[in-house]
Amino acid sequence: MLLIALVLYLLIWNALQTVRVDGDSMDNTLQNQDLLLASKVSYDFGGNPQRGDIVVLVPPGDSSRDFIKRVVGLPGDVIEIDGSGGKSKFLIKAGGKGDFQQLKEPYLPEDWTTMNFCCTPQGMQSNAAQPVTIPTADYFVMGDNRNRSSDSRSFGFVPRKNILAKAFLRIWPLNRFGGLGAGPSLAGLALAPATAWLGLRRRLRTRRRQEPFTHRA
Repeated sequence: MLLIALVLYLLIWNALQTVRVDGDSMDNTLQNQDLLLASKVSYDFGGNPQRGDIVVLVPPGDSSRDFIKRVVGLPGDVIEIDGSGGKSKFLIKAGGKGDFQQLKEPYLPEDWTTMNFCCTPQGMQSNAAQPVTIPTADYFVMGDNRNRSSDSRSFGFVPRKNILAKAFLRIWPLNRFGGLGAGPSLAGLALAPATAWLGLRRRLRTRRRQEPFTHRA
């Protein structure tokens, strides 16, 4: 029984870790001093980080500390951050295909007004909205508290090997015990009225050209 208990302990020790949140970069999803449970094996059996996962990672260029952030961009995605018009938008072509879609993130605690233009070829903030393709085996991560987060906008894309674990459960404080909430979703962008009208006129012209003519004797 002692041997079985020791084996189970070692398995759990190597599969899970506790993570203490330090700072407010993930407010309101995670708060300072929250204690989380994270899986160190979630991505070891053929799986990869998914959009919305909250992960423990080593930031590029600084191996002295671990960060906890949310994955928002996946390998092959074309991403762009546009802060014009007074409302920041995170735009994605998922897998590099189709039209841009906007990332819907109901968990953000406030309007996002800083570091709201991206991206350079390395995935960092820029002076204007610029699309960039996330390289193979790299990820784009951000804190939920966008105005107070050091994330990919500061240090660039995160290699897969730098992602250590997936956080999945808050175990302290007890009054907030439970899962970490729902992730983001993608929504199509609404066309501007003028653009929509031009598109409708094109469709009508195409339809007229395709309709057969009738001849009345």
